[in-house]
Amino acid sequence: MIIEVIAVGTELLIGQIVNSNAAVIGSRLAEDGFDAHYQVTVGDNLARLVAAIEVALARSDAVLITGGIGPTRDDLTREALCQVGGRVMVREQAHAAWIKDRLRPRGGEVNPTVLRMADLPEGSLPLANPNGVALGVAMEVEGKWIFAVPGVPAEMRAMLDEEVLPRLRGLGGESNVLRSRVLRTWGLGESRIAEALDDLFESTNPSVAFLVSDMEVKVRITAKAANEKAAEAAIGPVEAEIRERLGDLVFGADEETVERLVVDRLAGSGWSLGTVERATMGQVGVRIAGAERGAEVFGGTVVPGGSCAGPPPSTDVLVEVGPIGADPEPGRRTTRQVAMTVTTPLTQVSRSFDFGGDDERLRSFATIAALHLLRVALEGDTGR
Repeated sequence: MIIEVIAVGTELLIGQIVNSNAAVIGSRLAEDGFDAHYQVTVGDNLARLVAAIEVALARSDAVLITGGIGPTRDDLTREALCQVGGRVMVREQAHAAWIKDRLRPRGGEVNPTVLRMADLPEGSLPLANPNGVALGVAMEVEGKWIFAVPGVPAEMRAMLDEEVLPRLRGLGGESNVLRSRVLRTWGLGESRIAEALDDLFESTNPSVAFLVSDMEVKVRITAKAANEKAAEAAIGPVEAEIRERLGDLVFGADEETVERLVVDRLAGSGWSLGTVERATMGQVGVRIAGAERGAEVFGGTVVPGGSCAGPPPSTDVLVEVGPIGADPEPGRRTTRQVAMTVTTPLTQVSRSFDFGGDDERLRSFATIAALHLLRVALEGDTGR
């Protein structure tokens, strides 16, 4: 079953608010095995919103709209639904009375515009809102269903889970689940990883895709099946093949971040960690300290020349990230070098990295590189 998602709000288009609802909805739909081929963002304009809904109905089995059902004049989702379905607006009187009882100021009257949140297209179904005032909407148009939920994240999530997804499951007939495994790699770039796994991209179920973040390349394996056990069984052989091809480039899976692995190994050895950071300005220490159980192993950060300057922390393991190298020479160099060393009670690992980009990008890349050099040292592998 194909579900199209429409997020409504000019504030989303101009970047005043991050469209976090789209990510939550996409994740929830995927978990239930629904396909979402398009996510559309449209501003607070009636004609454009009507057009977006009509296009979505033409290419999807159901439409899920978030936003535009509040009380103000720029909340136009209900009006758009009336136009799309050829309906008139009616007021849910019981809900209007509830709004008056809840919001009536002492000794005064409720602003009439607030009662718009009790309005619905004629013949549609109201969706309860446990965390807010505005009713959601479920409306059938020529055999396809449109669901409209609030844009406020807490209200959207509750209505999605309690009202919309149960109805979509009923419409979808045979249930499916969608499960993914993310393999985390470090040490080769995206193009090299793609070359090693090229033939696996021909598979559609399970499918293989890339996610790139900083210097890490994540390989996502996704399978759709009748149940979770069957989906995991489908993922298994593909995961084994990828691990065989990439070897120790794969350092973790799913939620096994590099800082989580580092903290677990430090805690397992009973070692404390300190950092001396010039190029990264304390970001390695921040990542470690912020990880689960990080406070158990973190012994402090020194930033030479900064507010955290001082002698190196007295810890079992020390990460030293050198200063940023010389600026690129016009017409010759395009990167700057950062040297780093990790010293443990058992080994010492040193390496220099060349990074491009501005200072912020360089610090970000140097931070992840230092974390991985630390991981490698704790594993006792000095070969990379």
